[in-house]
Amino acid sequence: MSVRRRVAIALDVGGTKIAGALVTRDARIVARHQVGVDARGGSRAVRQVLALAERLAAEGDALGVGVAVPAVIDRARRTVVWAPNIRGWRRVALAELLERSLGLPALLEQDGHAAAIGESWRGAARGVRNVVMLVIGTGIGGGMILDGRPYRGSDGLAGAAGWFTAGQSPCRSGLRLPGLESLVAGPGIAHRAGVASGRSEEVFAAAAAGDEVARQIVAETAEVLGLAIADVVSLLNPDLIVLGGGVGVGAADQLLPRIRQIVRACAQPVSARRVRIERSRLGSDAGLLGVAHEVFQRCGNGAGPEEERRHES
Repeated sequence: MSVRRRVAIALDVGGTKIAGALVTRDARIVARHQVGVDARGGSRAVRQVLALAERLAAEGDALGVGVAVPAVIDRARRTVVWAPNIRGWRRVALAELLERSLGLPALLEQDGHAAAIGESWRGAARGVRNVVMLVIGTGIGGGMILDGRPYRGSDGLAGAAGWFTAGQSPCRSGLRLPGLESLVAGPGIAHRAGVASGRSEEVFAAAAAGDEVARQIVAETAEVLGLAIADVVSLLNPDLIVLGGGVGVGAADQLLPRIRQIVRACAQPVSARRVRIERSRLGSDAGLLGVAHEVFQRCGNGAGPEEERRHES
């Protein structure tokens, strides 16, 4: 099927799969495809990204391509510096490779930042000026919209919530003790519950069915997340916290009530009363819409929040 209207090619690269879509200016996904990441990584995974982008380019009149990556990104050089969950991805000039392949402008965005931008454009954070997004899945990432603009930090690494110490002892030289990601990301939850498959969904299902061990693990997960979010609320005084990712969205009904209680009890009182804590409305499409929005802003007169239109100025 060919899409004749001008669209953005959006790619969301994960540790196990690559999702791709054609997105219109009004945030509709009009085509989508997904492939599993070649476990050998390296140039094979790069070729998969290029092939998926080429497939989408053949299906629509694209303005450009945006890629969300779970990686440290050099925005000036438009390279993936290091993607810890994709074997062999160091110093990958991904934007340049895409431009050579497609003849279209390309941009890279850290996946947590992309998700926050997507939610701000068309999701739970639409119209909200101060937002923190936590993406809790196989790992933990995040992004922020502060005073209406994406905040990336000095090195583009803002939002790395998985590195929170979560009350652990200080790290010593040569020793990295468990942090928030190892405790409340999906594999950490499964490990604490002794689930051999590594799937946290089994833990939440067991808890819902009344299994006492699983219920305790879920309660502990909500406690740890609640305390971490309370610190974020006290530090940044946001209007909204959005939980995304497989755990953040899929287990929201089991986690959010206790998280909200802890934030009300432990965060700075005025900030605690102001903040809303909600699940993502876009789910796994948040990153796709985020990079699509970036394409429209940088490659054409895209429709979107005023603050995004000027965030590069």
